[in-house]
Amino acid sequence: MTAAAYDALLLDHDGVVVTLAAKSALRTATVGAFADAGIAAPRSEDVDSLTISVSPAELRTVAARYDVDPDTLWRCREDRIDSTLRNATEAERKRPYDDVAALDGVGVPMGIVSNNQTRIIEYVLETYGLDSLVETIRARAPTRESLRKKKPEPTYLEAAAADLGCSNPLYVGDSESDIVAGNRAGFDAVFLRRRHNADAQLAAEPYAEAASLEAVAELVPSSN
Repeated sequence: MTAAAYDALLLDHDGVVVTLAAKSALRTATVGAFADAGIAAPRSEDVDSLTISVSPAELRTVAARYDVDPDTLWRCREDRIDSTLRNATEAERKRPYDDVAALDGVGVPMGIVSNNQTRIIEYVLETYGLDSLVETIRARAPTRESLRKKKPEPTYLEAAAADLGCSNPLYVGDSESDIVAGNRAGFDAVFLRRRHNADAQLAAEPYAEAASLEAVAELVPSSN
C-alpha cells in the first residue's frame, strides 16, 4: 500500500508521542488512592492490579475485598494518577520524544487514541505546544465505565476516525493491545519499537514495524 492511500494518522500517546512515566511513581499514586478511599494498608498485589492495565473485573474484585464502592476507589485512583502525571510533565520527566518533530511534515489529519485519561493527554500536549498537531483526542473519561472501551477494543479508534472523517487511517502504537485494536478496527497498525518495548514479542500481527516517528512519517503523505 502506498503512502498516498492513507487519509489520516492516528497515534497512541504514551510510549509513542511522549515518554512513559516511571512505574514506581504510578504505583505510589495508586497507594495514595487507596488511602484516599479509606484503605490504609492495601495488599501489594491489589496495588499492582490497579496501577496499570486495569480491567473492570479487577477493580470490582479489589473494591469488594475492602468493602469500598468501586466508583469511589476508581475516582481516587484516577485523580492521583492525573496529579502524578501532571507533576511529571512539569518536571519534564514525561516529555515528547525527540522524533516528534517528524510529525510536522505529515500531510494528513492526525489524532491521538489512548487508554490514558483525556485530561492528562490534553495537559501534556498543551504543556509542550503539541496540541495544534492533532485534530482529535479519543481517550478515557475518569470513570469506571471507560474501562470497557479501552484498547484492545476498537471503540476509540473508530471514534477518532469518524471525528476526522477518514476511511483509511494508519494507526501507530507501542503495545500488543494497540495492534489488536487496529486489526479489529480494520486499520493498518504499525508497531513502534522504542527502548521500553525493544524486545517485545507480539502474538498479533502488525501491518509493519518502525523504529522511529521519522519512519512512520514516511508511510503517510507529506505536507511538502
